[in-house]
Amino acid sequence: MNNEISIQDDFVFGSVMSNKKLCQQLIQLILPELKIDRIEFPTVQKTIQETQFNHGVRFDVYTKDQDGVVYEIDMQVRHTRGLPQRVRYYQGRIDSEMLKHGQRYAALRRSFVIFICPFDPFGQGLHRYDFLSYCKQEKSLELGDGRTAIFLNTKGTKDDVSKDLRNFLDYVDNKDVVNDEYVDELKDYIHNLSKNTEWRNDYMDNKTHMMFHDEDVREEGKQAGIALGKKEGLALGEKKEIAAGKMETIRGTISLLREAGLPEEQLKAKVQSQFDLTDQQMQELFK
Repeated sequence: MNNEISIQDDFVFGSVMSNKKLCQQLIQLILPELKIDRIEFPTVQKTIQETQFNHGVRFDVYTKDQDGVVYEIDMQVRHTRGLPQRVRYYQGRIDSEMLKHGQRYAALRRSFVIFICPFDPFGQGLHRYDFLSYCKQEKSLELGDGRTAIFLNTKGTKDDVSKDLRNFLDYVDNKDVVNDEYVDELKDYIHNLSKNTEWRNDYMDNKTHMMFHDEDVREEGKQAGIALGKKEGLALGEKKEIAAGKMETIRGTISLLREAGLPEEQLKAKVQSQFDLTDQQMQELFK
């Protein structure tokens, strides 16, 4: 495992935000205009199960405050297409969880979907983009449906957020931040986590699992495999014992797992088991 464990990793971020105090501090840092006296114990990696009618969803951090306001916070490391649609879907699933059968629509509480991005999702140089629903004809008229989407951008260049929030975003961006009480608390918490053997094992198991099962990571692995194939002079249409498309994904996944610091023997076992490869195929991949 790499010595530097970044809060950008969603498992690390979820582990840190499972600390009630640190989670509440972050929400208050992002939304200083709200008075948050307390929050529920944060639910990390909260899953709303997929059904035959609905796509499942997994939230990185999900919690409520003393007034029932919902806060969903996700670390979005990859600049993939469909982020606005993901917010829309998240908000819909939050509402469906919030409103029980027989309740009136007015019972819906406010909700905030907050994406933390180590990239600029809209290319305007802002550190934060807040989205509400407004009337197209009269911009001063707000719908007032209680839903807010916030994109935090660690690459912002504008002077548009508080120093404390800027320090947090700089820390997420792996910049050196000093003399900031909240960032120091985050550093200490992660440092203590990293010394826990059980947590480190869970961290690596999660990273490996995500390499195999996360849609975005699979695509990243496929693209990495295509790049490797081109570098090694492999023709995509060439007939091999493993289909070219599958070979690309496997090679890319191996490359990503190596970057993540997975020990070679453990990597081989995971790859062979996941892709059901023969010993001969493994020799070809790891020669």
